Formats: sequence, C-alpha cells, structure tokens
Amino acid sequence: MSEPSPTALEVEEPRTRRIVEVALRLAEAGGLPAVRLRDVADQAGVALRTLYKRFPSKDDLLFAVLVHELVRLEQQLCEQPVHGPTPVIRLRRLFEVLTAFLCERPNLGRAIVSALAGGSTTLPRQVSAFHDRINALVIDALAGDGRSAPRNPTHPRQRLGAMLQHVWFSALVAWSNEVHEPEEIVEAVIDAASLVLEPPDGL
Repeated sequence: MSEPSPTALEVEEPRTRRIVEVALRLAEAGGLPAVRLRDVADQAGVALRTLYKRFPSKDDLLFAVLVHELVRLEQQLCEQPVHGPTPVIRLRRLFEVLTAFLCERPNLGRAIVSALAGGSTTLPRQVSAFHDRINALVIDALAGDGRSAPRNPTHPRQRLGAMLQHVWFSALVAWSNEVHEPEEIVEAVIDAASLVLEPPDGL
C-alpha cells in the first residue's frame, strides 16, 4: 500500500509544492491523460525518483492536487460563508460553489472525479477524508449563520449531509460523462434536500 499523500502543510515544502502546481496545471490543460509523472518531474525540475518518493502513483499526485485546491476552497468559504434564511437556500449556494469548484475547470474536474470514482484500493483514507471535508461544509450550511454544527455521525444533519453528497457525486459522475450540465447537478441536490427539509403536501 502506498504512503498517504502529503497533507496541506507538507505540500508547502518547495519541491513538493512545485510538483503539485505542475500537476495542477497539466490536469487543467489536458485532464487525467496529461498528468504523466515523467512530464511532471521534468517541468517541476526534480528527478523522477524524487517525485516517486513523494507520490508513488498518479492517484497519489491527483489527491495532493485535490487537497491543494480543497484547502483553497475551504479558505474561500471561511472568508465568504454561505448565507440565507433557510437551509435549502444555504445549501443551494453551497452546492453552486462546490459544483463550480470542479466544473469551471472541466479537465481538472473530470480528472478528480475519475480519481474519486475509480475505487482506489491504495488511497481509501484520502477518499474518505475528501468526503468528510465536503460533508463538514454541508453540515455547516445546514446549521447556518455560524451556529455549532453537530459532528456526531448519527445526527440527522450528518446523515442528510452524507445523502446529499451521494446525490451530488452521482450527478458529478454523470457530468463527467457529458450527461448533465453543472446547473442540473445543483438542481438534483436541491430537489433531494427540498423533499426532506420542505416536503410538499401529499408526499
């Protein structure tokens, strides 16, 4: 089993940061096929063995890119948290941000979705950590206005957050296969949220 991908702090090490930034640029330009480890090493100015020491596989490298970008997204949401009078409105705004995070750079977004959906047996902790961090953002949006959000995994908000994330990711997979548009991803999530939080009469 490969070693865990670097944490956000480890990515700040200069050579590691260069590697991740080159991989990010290549993925943005050409998607998953463009992230060839030899090309990344050449453009980052490091020996191939140095790259392999830090990132034993392409999946390890893509997850480091994901962490790099997710930290940036979390900082953005910390500085500009989603607001709104109801949980559904706040969720809509959050999932618009989350969806844009992946879909506005489609080559990178599809590379990340492919890595997450690939069922990697070597990076289960990284996959789980990504979903946990997204779920934390969803729970905060449900709680709203800086109120304390429950972290108990059996709490209804946690369970709802996990369900909405499953809907979101399924729609993202459809988007990556050119079935859905980004707006349809958000609508799928909000439809599910509305059925739970604002159930129509006669349901």
